Amino acid sequence: MNRVLINRCIYLTLKDGKRFKGHSKWQNIKHIKAANDHEKMVLFSRFRNQMKFAIKEHGSAKPEDNLKLAQIIEQAKKANMPLATIKNCIEKIESRKDKTKEGTIEIRGPGSYVMIAHYMTDNTKQMQLELNCKLKKCSGKIADSSIKNLFAHIGNIIVEKKGTLEEATDDAINVGAENVEEFEEDDEQYFQFTCDPKDTLKIKHLLESRQYYVVSVTNDYVPHNVVQLNESDLKSAFQIRERILSLEDINDIYDNIVQD
Repeated sequence: MNRVLINRCIYLTLKDGKRFKGHSKWQNIKHIKAANDHEKMVLFSRFRNQMKFAIKEHGSAKPEDNLKLAQIIEQAKKANMPLATIKNCIEKIESRKDKTKEGTIEIRGPGSYVMIAHYMTDNTKQMQLELNCKLKKCSGKIADSSIKNLFAHIGNIIVEKKGTLEEATDDAINVGAENVEEFEEDDEQYFQFTCDPKDTLKIKHLLESRQYYVVSVTNDYVPHNVVQLNESDLKSAFQIRERILSLEDINDIYDNIVQD
C-alpha cells in the first residue's frame, strides 16, 4: 500500500484510456541529477497538496486528530521528506487555511507543450507575480482558458481491493462513480474508481461507508492527446516544470508530454 501512494505522488498520466501509471522517464535528458531532483520536487509537491487536502477536509492540522494527515506524514517520512519541511508545511497550511483560495493557471511552452498548474494560496496577486517572474526566465507564458479544453478533468479514488471486480462495479454504480478498474502494484491489489471531480469527496465517503480502505484521492487533468518534443524543447519544458514547482503555492502540474 505504501508504495502505491508514493507512486501516485509522482507525476501521473493516463495512457490509452487505462489507469494512471508510473513516473515520467525524461528520455533524451542527459542531466540525470537534475531529473532526479525534479522527481523529488514533484513528489514533495504532491505530499504538500495531500496535506492541504487532508487539513481542508478534516479541519485539523494535528496528526493525532486527523488520521488522514497522519498517514500522509508517515508516507512523506518514508519518502525522505525532511521533518523540518513537513513541520513548516503544516504550520503554513494551518495559518492560512481560512484565507486560502485555490484555482488553476494555464501555461504554454515550446512547440505544442501546454500545462495546467493547480494552486492554493492566501495571496493570489503575489503568487501570480512570482509565477510571471519565473516564466520570464524560460520559454513559458500564461495562456488563455482554451488549454483546459485539451484535457479531461477526472476524479480518481484508489482503494485496497475488496471482493471481486463485479462487486466493485455494482458499488461504483450505486455510489455514482463513472468507472472502476482493477490493478496490481508491488504484489498488492487495488481498485481505481473514476468520477466527476465535483463528486470526488462524496464518492470517497460513500466508498468508505461500504468498508473500502481509501489509499488516495486526486482530481487530475489528463491530456486528450500527448506530444513528443525534440530534445531542445523537452529541456525547455523541463525548465518550465521545475520553475513552476519551485513556487510554494503550486500543488500540482499537468501537461501533455509523452510518458513512457
